[in-house]
Amino acid sequence: MLEIRYYIKQVLNTPLHTVDLETVSLDALWFDVLLSKTNTSKLSIFPQSFDKIPNGNLKIAHVILANLLYDKESQIPEISANILFEYLLNTLPILCETIQAGQSWKNDSEKAEELVRSLFYALNLLPKNETKEYFVDRYRSIDSRERNRILEETKKAQERAKEILRQLQQKEEEEAASKYNRE
Repeated sequence: MLEIRYYIKQVLNTPLHTVDLETVSLDALWFDVLLSKTNTSKLSIFPQSFDKIPNGNLKIAHVILANLLYDKESQIPEISANILFEYLLNTLPILCETIQAGQSWKNDSEKAEELVRSLFYALNLLPKNETKEYFVDRYRSIDSRERNRILEETKKAQERAKEILRQLQQKEEEEAASKYNRE
């Protein structure tokens, strides 16, 4: 494996201008990747086709990752086709939901790093010169899904605090009214 900077640069430099997103076959791209990155004598394609993905952002992410994994100079070792399929089916669509309008994997180096680290995390790959602890820590610090989860939990905690405060104020008002009526 090479240093993470190499893979981020690969994402940022993916030649998307040469890809017709309307007609590209993601299944064909992944077939080529699996052919080069899995050590199976009998190659089976993924159990579900990715060619009908309507989401352009998700389709772009597939092209970028296929290009990254197919890169002959990347020194990425053999990968598990099953783990890759699970990542593409379950994690990548959620990750693509974190891309905001005007933002893309290719224009933002932190988003490019997040994409690379999420894939490597799923495939249990470790870039050169990184310990497992550093890799996981860095991945969690830039993980948009984790950031969104923390924001949601914070919002819920604030709402609970407001509700408790409202109930306390209501109880004080009721006690004050009760005391006033007795006098």
